[in-house]
Amino acid sequence: MADRALLYADLERAFETRDPRLGALICQYVLQPDPPENAPEDHDPKKGRAPALPRDAWTMNRLRGSFGKWQMYGKGKDEKKAIRTEAWSSIMKAPHPPPRLKLGTMLLDLYELNDDWARTNLIHVFQNVRIGWGVWQGIKKIYKLAEARYDAEIFGVLAYRFDFYSRLPQTYEVQGQTFGYLRRRAWRFLRHLGRAVPELYPHFAVEVMRHYGPQPNMWGTWVLSQIWAHQDLKYATASWISAPPQDLTRRAFNDAWKITPDPLLRLIEDSLNEGVLDFAIRSLQADFAETLRRVDPTWLARIGAKPSGRIHRFVIELLRASPDLHQSKLKGLGLHDMVIAFLESPDAEASKYAVEYANAHAPDLDDAFLLQVASRGQEPARQLAVARFEKRAGKAIGLDLLIDMLRIGALRAMAEKKIEEAFAPKDLTEEHYLALRLGDNNQQNFVRQWYEKNKLQVPAAYLLKVVEDPRMSSHWQRNQVLQELGKHTARDIGVEWIKTAVLDNRFASTVRTWVTNGKLTGNDLDVEWLKGLVMRPSVRGFAIQVLSNRKLVEPHRVGLGWLLAMSRQADEQLAGFAHRYLLQNFVPSDFADGAGDEAGVARIWSLLGAKEPDPVRLFAVQYLRVHHPELGPKTDQARQLGIEPRLKNEHYGLDHVRPLFDDALPGVRRFATEVGRYEIARWNDQALPYRLAASRHAESRRFGLVSLLTIGEQKAASLTGGSSRDEGWQPVEPLPIEWLSAVEVFALAESSNKSAREAAMSLVRRHYEKIGGATRLGWLMESPERDVRIFAVRLLWEHRGAFKDVEALRQFLRTILFGLPPGRMERRADGALAERPLPASIAKRRLVDVVRDLSVDEREFAAVALPVLEEFMSSEAKGEWHACVAALARVRRAHPDLTTTLPAAQPFATAPQVRA
Repeated sequence: MADRALLYADLERAFETRDPRLGALICQYVLQPDPPENAPEDHDPKKGRAPALPRDAWTMNRLRGSFGKWQMYGKGKDEKKAIRTEAWSSIMKAPHPPPRLKLGTMLLDLYELNDDWARTNLIHVFQNVRIGWGVWQGIKKIYKLAEARYDAEIFGVLAYRFDFYSRLPQTYEVQGQTFGYLRRRAWRFLRHLGRAVPELYPHFAVEVMRHYGPQPNMWGTWVLSQIWAHQDLKYATASWISAPPQDLTRRAFNDAWKITPDPLLRLIEDSLNEGVLDFAIRSLQADFAETLRRVDPTWLARIGAKPSGRIHRFVIELLRASPDLHQSKLKGLGLHDMVIAFLESPDAEASKYAVEYANAHAPDLDDAFLLQVASRGQEPARQLAVARFEKRAGKAIGLDLLIDMLRIGALRAMAEKKIEEAFAPKDLTEEHYLALRLGDNNQQNFVRQWYEKNKLQVPAAYLLKVVEDPRMSSHWQRNQVLQELGKHTARDIGVEWIKTAVLDNRFASTVRTWVTNGKLTGNDLDVEWLKGLVMRPSVRGFAIQVLSNRKLVEPHRVGLGWLLAMSRQADEQLAGFAHRYLLQNFVPSDFADGAGDEAGVARIWSLLGAKEPDPVRLFAVQYLRVHHPELGPKTDQARQLGIEPRLKNEHYGLDHVRPLFDDALPGVRRFATEVGRYEIARWNDQALPYRLAASRHAESRRFGLVSLLTIGEQKAASLTGGSSRDEGWQPVEPLPIEWLSAVEVFALAESSNKSAREAAMSLVRRHYEKIGGATRLGWLMESPERDVRIFAVRLLWEHRGAFKDVEALRQFLRTILFGLPPGRMERRADGALAERPLPASIAKRRLVDVVRDLSVDEREFAAVALPVLEEFMSSEAKGEWHACVAALARVRRAHPDLTTTLPAAQPFATAPQVRA
C-alpha cells in the first residue's frame, strides 16, 4: 500500500547493498500491520480498486483459525502435521501472501553468509524482533543449524530469546508451549555439552548469559536458572530462582568453570545484568584469585566505565588489594578518570573510595561534574561537592551555576544564600529568569520570594518570555505567570501583544478578562480592531462585551454607520447587538450627525422605508417603540435597558404611521397598532378605524374593530361585549360618539370577515337609535350573510316598542317583504362584487327563511309574523310561495296553538297558476 513506511522491496534492497541498518529495518517492518491480501504490497488504492478475494481463498485469518486449539482437538500427530503443511502451502501459493512470510528465507540467507555484517544484523534481529510467522520459520531452522554446527554465538542469543520469550515482543502466532519446549531443548543441549566436552560448556553458557539486560528480576527463567543453580533444580519442572545462589557449588558443571577465566572475564565486559555480573565476579574471585592479582589496568578502565555498582565495587576491591594499584599510581596508569567517575557510582563503597581519592589527588573538579555528583552521588560524594562549592564566593561560582544548584537538594540552601549575598534581582537577565521560572518548584519558589523580599516587580518582558516559552506546558503555571503579568500596565506589556494574545488559546481566557476589566483604555483600545473581532464567531462574544461597555468605548467611537451595517447582517447575534447598542446609547440627534432631534427623527422614520432590509426596519420599530413617551416606559425592552423616552407624541404623526398598517412585516404592523392605541384620537381621522377594520391584515383589522367598539364608551377597558384578550388592542381613550357613521357601520356589516360583521352588529345594537333605528333594518335584512339577516330581524323584534302597535310592526314586515327592490350586488367569497345584482325573489326568499327561524324560536314573534307570511303565500312567484308554505308548516309544528290558513288535511298544496 502507498501509505506503508517500509515495503519488502526496501528490505531486499538493503540486503543487496549490505546496509548496516538491515536488522533494524526488519524489526521495524514486522511491526507494521499486514497489507491487504487481494493486491501487491505496493498497490495504490487511488489508481483503482483491487479485485476481491474468492470466498474460499486462504488468508492469514483463515490460517490462524486452522491452527487453533479447538480446530486441532482430537487429531493425531500426523494429521495435525498434514493440516499445517497443506495450509501453509496453500497460503504461500496465493497470489499475494503477506511478504513477511518470506522473512524466514532472508534470515537463512543472512546466516549462510557467515560474515561480520550478516551476523551483526542477525543477532540484532534475534534480540529485538517481534516474533511471528515468517521470522519464526527462519529462527527455528537457524537454531537447529546452530546446534548442529556448535555455533556458540547464534546459539546463545536464540537460547536467551527462548528463555526470555514472555518479556519480549511477539505476536502470539507461536504458542507458549513451543517456546517452553525450545528453552528446555536449549538447556538439554548445554547439559549434554557439559557432560561431553566440559571445557566448551562455559563458553556456550556465557554466550547465553551475556544477552540478559539490566532487568533486576530474573524470576521465571529456565536456562539461566539452570546455569546458576542446577543442583537446586534437579527434577524441577519450573524455576523459582531470581538471583545466583551464594554457594557457587550449586551451579551446573562446577568444575568446568574452573578450567579457564576467559569466559568469565568476557562475561564481565559484555553483560549489563547485575545478577550475571555478580555471578561472574564471585566465580573469578573464588576460582581465579591469582589471575585477579595481575589484572591489566587497561581492562580495569574498560570495565570500570560500565554503569554497574557491582562492577564498581569489584574494581575498588582490586585496587585496594594490589600495591601496584595504589592511589598515588592511578593517574599514571590511566585510572584517574575512572575513579573520579565513581563519585557518581550507585555503590557506597566505590563512592567512598572515590571521595578519598578526590580529596587527595583531585583538588580541581569540573563544576558541571560536581553538580552531577551532588545530584546523583552517594552521601559522601554529595558532601564533597558541597564542600568544594562552599569554599568559593558567589561571584566566583557565577549566577548561571548557582541557579542550577537550586535544583539539587544538597546544594539548595547554600545556593540561595550565595545568590542573595552576591546578587540582586536586577542582576537577573531574561535567560536567568526564564531558567528559574521553567525550573523545578524550588527554583520557581526562590525567584518569586526573592522579588517579594526586595519589594520589586518582575519586568513584564521577563514574564512574557516565560509564558511564550514552548516548555511552559502546565496550564496552571502559565496562569500564575499571567496573573503576575496582569499587574503591569498595558503599555508595559505591549498593546500589540495583548491584541495578539486575545486570539492565542494559551492566553486568551486571561487576556480577554484583562481587556473586559479595562486593561486597555482610551486610544490604547483599538475600536477598529474590536470591530474586526466581531466578525470572527470564536471571539465575537468577547468583542461585543467590550464594545458594549461605555466606560471603555464611547458610542461615537463605535460609529452609527458601522452599527447600521451590523443591523443589516443576517446573523442574529450581530444584528441583535447593533439594535441593543443603538437603542441604549444613541439619541435621535445622533442619527442626523448632531443636526437636531427633528432631523434625527426623520432619519429614523426613513429607516422604516420598504427598501431597507428587514433587520434595519425592525430596529427602527424598536427604537420608535421604546422612545414613545407613553408606550416606551411600558415595554420590557425599555425597562431592561434603562431607556428614557426621548420623543414626543407629535413625532408619531399619522403620515408616518398610516403606511405601516399595510406593511408586509407583521412586526411593523403590530408596532403601528401599538402606537395607534395612544395616538388615534390625536390623529382625528374618523375614517381611519373603518378603513383598518376592513384591512386584509389581521393586526390592523383587529385594532380597527376594537377601536370602533370603544366609540361612545366611558372607558375603553369597560367595553361592552369585548373580551380581556382585546384590552391590549384598545385605544387608551375611547373614541367619541361623533366618529360613529351609519354608512360605514352598515358597510362593515357587509364584510366577508365574520369578526367585522360581528363588530358592526355590536355597534348597531349598541347605538340603535343613533345609527338609524328600524328604518335602516331593511338594508341589513337584504344582506347576503344569514347571520346578519337573523341579527336584523331579532333586533327589529327586540325594539318592537318603537312601533305604535303590533299592526305597525306587521306593516313594516309587509313593506320589507313586498317592497324589496332587486337585491344589492352579491359579494363573492373573495370580497369582490358579482357581475349582476341579486334578484329580488332570492332576497325575499332569504328574508322569509329568517322570519321563519325567529318565529320557530319565539312564539310571540310568530303571532306577529304569521299574518304577513299568510299574505305573502298568495305570491304568484313559485319560489316565494314555496318558501312561505314551508315557513308556515315549520311555525305550526313549533307552535300548534297558533292557527294558520295553511290547510291541515291537504298533504301537498298545489301552487296557484301563474298568469301569463
